[in-house]
Amino acid sequence: MVIRNDSLYEWPNRYLSSPKYIMGPKANFYFLPEENLLNRYFNTRCVCRAGLLPTKRNYEIISPVPEDTYTNMNFDEVCADSAQLCLDQAGDRNIHIMWSGGIDSTVVFFALQRTGVPLTLHCDPQVYTEAPKIYDDILRGEYPNVTLKLHEDHNLNEESEHEAGVTLRKGLEPFAKDSHNIFATGECGDQIFGTGRVFLFDEETRNKSYRETIPEWVQAATHESTHFVLNKDDVNLKQWHWACSFMFKYQQILVRCKKMYGYIFPLPPHSNAFHFYDTPNFNRWSITNQDENSSWNKLREYKWAAKQWIYEQNGDAHYRDYKLKTPSSNRRRTKPGINFESNCDGFDDTYDWQMVIKKTFGVGKELQGEIYSTPLPDPKEHGNTYLREDSKEAKETGDILKGMA
Repeated sequence: MVIRNDSLYEWPNRYLSSPKYIMGPKANFYFLPEENLLNRYFNTRCVCRAGLLPTKRNYEIISPVPEDTYTNMNFDEVCADSAQLCLDQAGDRNIHIMWSGGIDSTVVFFALQRTGVPLTLHCDPQVYTEAPKIYDDILRGEYPNVTLKLHEDHNLNEESEHEAGVTLRKGLEPFAKDSHNIFATGECGDQIFGTGRVFLFDEETRNKSYRETIPEWVQAATHESTHFVLNKDDVNLKQWHWACSFMFKYQQILVRCKKMYGYIFPLPPHSNAFHFYDTPNFNRWSITNQDENSSWNKLREYKWAAKQWIYEQNGDAHYRDYKLKTPSSNRRRTKPGINFESNCDGFDDTYDWQMVIKKTFGVGKELQGEIYSTPLPDPKEHGNTYLREDSKEAKETGDILKGMA
């Protein structure tokens, strides 16, 4: 076993600045005022892949949008293409898949499994709740080239929300430190299909023009970036959210595995992560099929192309017809005994499931100047995570917006 030097795994500031969201005078050191507001509005650090958002830093863009944005490849073909790219990048390294049981990582599993190469599948006990048939099929030996490695999340009972969200970190560490291994992930799947943030809005609102819902200052700040890939001037709220996530959340998704797992990162000098959806042809497929991918109405129709493809691999009609998006980057959100009384399986849009979505994509109550687009339950339920309407930060936000008007 070859163990890497821990000093190689520092947070890469040239790809994404480390501070999360900062208001007030300290923000001036890291972000422009309008940049900071966008970070808070989208609950992410916004770095445009085409360099079209205001920014105080000159970030190194990891994955620019392909110059040729059209493809006639279907979903099966882009999956096969990505699987081959993964094999090429792996070389003689062992391929490990990070599997949550959700839609994106399940596509990764089947695409690589059918190549016939030996695979190690890393998961936690929650996958049996999210993908019971697939889990049982693996245990029965339906996929002889697959070895299942079940991990407990060692951090779930800690008080820190951040540490509790580090899924499988300790269990994965010895595998990640071994330079003979490479990890395939389902990262960027949401950016290909469209972000689940749009679930915060009702069906009628999702199908309306984004201009009827999104604050004007957000539209103005993001217009050049989103319309770099949008195929028409005016689109519905779902398609607009896809463009936002595709253009300026993408960079955070590419590098967040470094912060979550510590020893897994897609860039040199270690290059031991392969994000399955971060390929030129998946990007082209996403842009080419943006109308169809944003045409869904019911929540269970989201990512239908991927769910139909999974069904074609294993015949699991229940998974295809009922599986909902369940965010898996922070298992604390769905773990029983922490937020909810029982497991949130992602097959029923219960109150618990809706709260997972709100906690993942919502950012608080409406504040001065409409910085936030959607309300949450009373912020008292979430400690100091969200800004209160009468807080100092809320006042500073209003002052910045007035200055931008």
